[in-house]
Amino acid sequence: MKLKCAFLFASLLAGLSASAASLPQCPAAGNDTSGCEFLITVTSVTGGAATAFTVSTSSPDLGPYDGADDTLVGILNSSGATLTSVSLTSPQDIFGFDGDGICTYIACPGATDPSGYAPAGVTFSGINASYTSGTVDFSPGLASGSSTFFSLEEALTANQIIIGSASPEPSSVLLLGAGLTVFGAGLKRFRTARK
Repeated sequence: MKLKCAFLFASLLAGLSASAASLPQCPAAGNDTSGCEFLITVTSVTGGAATAFTVSTSSPDLGPYDGADDTLVGILNSSGATLTSVSLTSPQDIFGFDGDGICTYIACPGATDPSGYAPAGVTFSGINASYTSGTVDFSPGLASGSSTFFSLEEALTANQIIIGSASPEPSSVLLLGAGLTVFGAGLKRFRTARK
């Protein structure tokens, strides 16, 4: 009886770890036979936006799924909170979508983003004029423990994807302005005192 209980418990644990290990972050696509080129694991969310994360690269590194200039990115929310967006910045034009996104390359589940670069529930907003910065939005939100995927332009390396806003927070701008004002006043005083 004890042996039978131990076997059932071990089977249950094996099933749980197998289901966690098989959580689909990205479909296999072209060169990315094992799924994502990069996996962003979000570990902290504040106000719906990612604030802490890790980025891992596929092993072996298979490069762009289309063999040229498109990168498949998976996102796994391990934060304990619902994720509604993640801001991305790069030195490259990662949001310069030219019509060959992942959902034009493979069949994506559900209705896709109009750009063809993401499946249902994933859209892009706030893209700057040089296409180097923007926001990936998850609707109605990516629950903790859930994953999804999207694609970006260019053959990217992990250090070319910067997570977080490229524009400074309003409080940072105010602090910089106050500091420059104080510096300018001090400089004026110094020049007046030297005369």
